[in-house]
Amino acid sequence: MLVRSARLAFLGGVGCVLLVGCNVFDPSLIENDGTGNDGSVDMSEAPPDFGMNTGIGCTMGSRVAPARPPAEMEGDDIEELVFGLKEVLLNQGEIGWQEIGLNLDNYCSEPPVPQGECIPPNPDATLLIDGEQGIDNAFGAELYPLVELVFPELQATARMSSEAGVGVVAVRLRGYNGQDDDPRVDATLSQSVTGFAGTADQTEPPDYTIVDFEPYMPDGVTRLGVPEWEGNDWLVLRDDTFFGSDLEQPLVRDDNAYVVGRQLVMVLPDRVEIRFAGDDNGITVKLTDARAIGTLSEDFTELSDLTFAGRWSVLDLLQTTRSLGVCDGDAEFMIFRNKLQTAADVRATPGTGGDMVECDALSIGVTFQGYRSRLAGVTDGQDPPDACP
Repeated sequence: MLVRSARLAFLGGVGCVLLVGCNVFDPSLIENDGTGNDGSVDMSEAPPDFGMNTGIGCTMGSRVAPARPPAEMEGDDIEELVFGLKEVLLNQGEIGWQEIGLNLDNYCSEPPVPQGECIPPNPDATLLIDGEQGIDNAFGAELYPLVELVFPELQATARMSSEAGVGVVAVRLRGYNGQDDDPRVDATLSQSVTGFAGTADQTEPPDYTIVDFEPYMPDGVTRLGVPEWEGNDWLVLRDDTFFGSDLEQPLVRDDNAYVVGRQLVMVLPDRVEIRFAGDDNGITVKLTDARAIGTLSEDFTELSDLTFAGRWSVLDLLQTTRSLGVCDGDAEFMIFRNKLQTAADVRATPGTGGDMVECDALSIGVTFQGYRSRLAGVTDGQDPPDACP
């Protein structure tokens, strides 16, 4: 009944506005006292030092990924690094979205006449204004506020799940020289089914068994402790993120990633799945033209402000609404689809835009905080929620 009531309020409060293509979201509706109690974080600190180039119409530069360093640095490779990503920032508040992401289309959409690589499918809509230095992040500016009206606890739920080791995005780095710059490292990405605490003296994962997606001692009775996120935890990854369930054959891999100024830059394969999971709902994101950029700490214990930036196809986005209980044919679905026709600001495939070409994707930027972890193995993963008949 609670979910149904939220949907009815959602329909009554914003439906008529969305259907005519207006911007319904009032950022002031999100209260933030700076403590993070609303599920957001303080965005007052300076953003990561991304690269800059000259984008079309940009008066203050264009935010892009930092360039690859020119030469191999001397020194042997260090041991592999694994980071579990948590504390996802979905609710980006009034100004946070403007600092999260990249200039994906090489335009700076600024007043008085916004410009970009395409036009919104809704003829009554105008192209979104970009964030700082042309940042494209329609997800943070337009889409997530709409989702939050129906599921206000989605970010908090996703964070609680990852804190317990469930649905943690795992980044694995190998072939890294451990210095500020390395023109080539091997980076892979997966997601955890569960995780458990370990100790500093463990060099191999302890024996364990998985019961109903939770970790136990081999007896299947004693539950292992939840992760402590102090560098000694073990993550058990989804077997379907590897070919043949082989930990050495990841499906999401960039063996030509690099580190520059201690910033990791990784290119993601098109339409890789990133799940923001909760117990009863979640979002599965499939991106194109995507990058992951984050900063390695001096002692390699953290991968901070890891930003995923890319393009989210409208069709892929509509498919994930089932996980939120918004089903094809429902009134909520029609409102959601109409909102996408207004908020779409980029093309799913770079280079396919042009004069009067309609946008078919939303830009997205989200951040995580990464903490040193270790890999215990793989197991069957939870199925994404599907609340529709």
